[in-house]
Amino acid sequence: MSFSIRSKRTLRLAMLGLLGSQALPALATPVVIQNGYVQAGVSDYGTLGSDGNTSPGILFDKTGTGSYGVNDFLTPGTPFEGFYVTTATGVGNAGSNNTGYPADFGTTSPTSSSGTSASWSGATRYFSITNTYSLTTLSGQSVIAINSVLTNTSDGTLSGVSFLRTLDPDPDVNAFGSYDTNNVVLSDNQACGTGPSSGQTICIYSFDTGIHKAGVSSSWSEDPATYLAGVNSGPTGDYAIGIGFDLGDIAAGQSVSLSYGYSLGATKEIASGGGTVPEPASLALLGIGLVGLVAARRRKQMA
Repeated sequence: MSFSIRSKRTLRLAMLGLLGSQALPALATPVVIQNGYVQAGVSDYGTLGSDGNTSPGILFDKTGTGSYGVNDFLTPGTPFEGFYVTTATGVGNAGSNNTGYPADFGTTSPTSSSGTSASWSGATRYFSITNTYSLTTLSGQSVIAINSVLTNTSDGTLSGVSFLRTLDPDPDVNAFGSYDTNNVVLSDNQACGTGPSSGQTICIYSFDTGIHKAGVSSSWSEDPATYLAGVNSGPTGDYAIGIGFDLGDIAAGQSVSLSYGYSLGATKEIASGGGTVPEPASLALLGIGLVGLVAARRRKQMA
């Protein structure tokens, strides 16, 4: 599904038109995290980006000097970065996207814990979720590490729960006028989108021990099952990258913690780490604070 700049803007207007007279809620100022290599917004929807087309979405500077330039991975045209939860019966299905549609987990202000990390929490009738975002750089890879804690807040077991995180990367729009990326599924652990002109690349990855699978979707699928089935729409196009997780049954009050993220680089080889995800031991260095946070949250839920 390849769009011109005009047609993709038209698509955005059409999506907003679907909302009819339903006004989007008033939003607070998004939190911006940055470390010289990456500048990213964290939205009131709990996603990356600064609410819709507001910059920054996800900006990258290979020099590490904070000269991010105009090649935003997320905000051109129709920004698309979000997370989705489904169950076997459809009860509790929900999602959240930087476009504001859907926004099933509500809108709350993210909290900045430092200049390079932030967290956000939201809830539906059936699930609550906390997303924590942390920036680091490992062997030339600039990493947005994400920890998501999903909790069943209903009074019964939810069966066949699946989770999806997905992004439509557009690194070449502002400088080169193209929405297409060169896309590749490197393994179940990793899929990448590269700007053909800039070479700038973003990969989605997970080293999580649970069942998961990365993919490339021409339809920007919002269904975890699409990715878990091994979707790979092809090497070139205005496609989304994503990773689906099979979480199985989640009992009432039970929490599941997921570790995954995005890695960025000036080339696919750098962003992907040569086709491998960063070593879990290395990424654990950036997650020391997250471990304590998750442990404290679990203890509170069990109390």
